[in-house]
Amino acid sequence: MNPIKIGLVGAGTVGGGVIKLLAEKLPFFNNECGLPISLARIADKATARFKDLPVENAICSADAYDVVKDPEIQIVIELIGGTTFARKLILDALKAKKHVVTANKALLAEYGPEIFEAAEKNGVSVYFEASVGGGIPVIKTIREAMIGNNIISLKTIINGTCNYILTQMTEKGLPFDAILKQAQKRGYAEEDPTLDIGGGDSGHKLAIMASLIFSGYVPFSKISIEGITNIAKEDIAFAADMGYCIKLLGVLKRSENDSSIDARVHPAMLPKGHILASVSNVFNAVLLQGDAVGSILLYGRGAGELPTATAVISDIVDASRNIACAMPQRIPMNSYRHDRELSIKSIDTVISRYYLCFWVADKPKVLASIATVLGNWGISIASVRQRESESVARVPVVIISHHAMEKNVRQALSEIEAMDFVKQTTHVIRIED
Repeated sequence: MNPIKIGLVGAGTVGGGVIKLLAEKLPFFNNECGLPISLARIADKATARFKDLPVENAICSADAYDVVKDPEIQIVIELIGGTTFARKLILDALKAKKHVVTANKALLAEYGPEIFEAAEKNGVSVYFEASVGGGIPVIKTIREAMIGNNIISLKTIINGTCNYILTQMTEKGLPFDAILKQAQKRGYAEEDPTLDIGGGDSGHKLAIMASLIFSGYVPFSKISIEGITNIAKEDIAFAADMGYCIKLLGVLKRSENDSSIDARVHPAMLPKGHILASVSNVFNAVLLQGDAVGSILLYGRGAGELPTATAVISDIVDASRNIACAMPQRIPMNSYRHDRELSIKSIDTVISRYYLCFWVADKPKVLASIATVLGNWGISIASVRQRESESVARVPVVIISHHAMEKNVRQALSEIEAMDFVKQTTHVIRIED
């Protein structure tokens, strides 16, 4: 069998992990699996990184296009991130008829159709297991293991930064800002954590999973996304008192009678007995519901050097096997196209139960006024709790609703918050059972 030569662009955290794992595993791949894989080229602007890595006989340089332009390279691994240079690099690699392995979730979520159409046109494939869930085999499970199922729904905790922050807020009773600073010091949050805590990272991953599950293009820009920055320590405490925990959840659903897809990312209250409620700190989980197999839970570390590198190595082996068997497009991605865009359900039409925390003046008829407005909008109250507050100027009134439409809840809150007894913006969290 002819040698299968690989070129890697980006020798940072994940790229360094890939180089380390390849150095360890290549003899097994070569001798036991019969795959003559070799790491032929590595490119990174920070060339000082090479001296601390087991690069072996690979040619190392600062120019990414040394990898793309080498005619002997059959697989290009892109691990630089971003949606500008990485996009051009991948498209040029595909035009050169090279397979691509990437962990770039933002790029695939925002430019997926362009990339997969280019791969199809040039008779090669894009492998992207590492783009969702780090070392958890999410993509392979959806595309291969559950190919005999229609996936009815998905619920996921897919961002370790947010899950760590919410776990620590729950365990320590500290406010969001204090835990975020702690997460940054420990390396669990970026210096600029906006993409994580704002929900964008989870949204990118959800868009990729949705497009695979529903065999069409789910645009990232049309997914309703809400982060965790407005979650207060009081919300965490109130949820715990009522037997719930708060998680940043990605949700995918589609009913038989509705062609549009329910795709959203937002904080959600889960009963403490829910299987996802036990997913803590930096761990991720994906709960899939298939029509034939039932529920499947995938759980593990969703980021980090070696977990993510593990997923990249898996893709390298898959790509090499497909090359060896002359099956360059073994699992086609022809549904991930601009002309296969799917309809996304408006968040206004979502029906859920709701946690509503009003901060109001402590005076008579406040609760009656709130209940009247909610009733006028068809929102039935399941339970009410009023707790004493350290402040005499405001007290919390917590209401759990029965199922209601999002649009009606927002209209009701608009009326209630215009009343003079309301002292701050109402905290709203959807409840997922």
